[in-house]
Amino acid sequence: MSPAPSPTRAAARTRDPERTRRQVIDAAAHEFAERGFDGATLSGIARRAKVSKQLIHHHFGSKEQLFHQVRTERFRPAVDWRDTIPAKPSDLMAARFETRKGDEDYLRFLAWEAASARNRPVPDEDNRRLRIEAYGNAIREMQKQGTVPADMDYRLIQLAVLCLATYPIAFTQITRMVTGRNADDPQFRREWTEFLRRIGGKLFDAD
Repeated sequence: MSPAPSPTRAAARTRDPERTRRQVIDAAAHEFAERGFDGATLSGIARRAKVSKQLIHHHFGSKEQLFHQVRTERFRPAVDWRDTIPAKPSDLMAARFETRKGDEDYLRFLAWEAASARNRPVPDEDNRRLRIEAYGNAIREMQKQGTVPADMDYRLIQLAVLCLATYPIAFTQITRMVTGRNADDPQFRREWTEFLRRIGGKLFDAD
């Protein structure tokens, strides 16, 4: 068991609550990524952050409230969905991979979430659904403009984009066994990006 924080450390944290808050957010992000929402505990987060569990309760309340803050500050993409929609439909999957390749912690969290939640509602589902629907609506708009085939279900197009853009990062062990390279290998990422562009060109290019 980790030793209790010294009085000097505790006093420093009291004087700098924002620094303490950042420590807890960082520790919680790692805990959720490694253990999922169900497996993460406030005690484990407190040990990582080197603070007391009571202090986390004071700043954030429950584990679910802390998770909402982690999603907002650490897991939510920095750009708006509209900025991730490329001008060329053939770049849909490659552009998505480019925005997701730095989000390993979040993708690991999603893998844990899928294993534990199955078909049950997940934390913050209503807000997450809104962001997913916004991305789907952008694809529907492409269909109306004639740049994406209208005879394809836009929801299945979206699911295909999400799968191809995230699977190699979320399941790094499969990527390594299939390709012989790690998912964070720069050469693999270049090759996968180019591969996704070629697939996008065959599926969506008007020509």
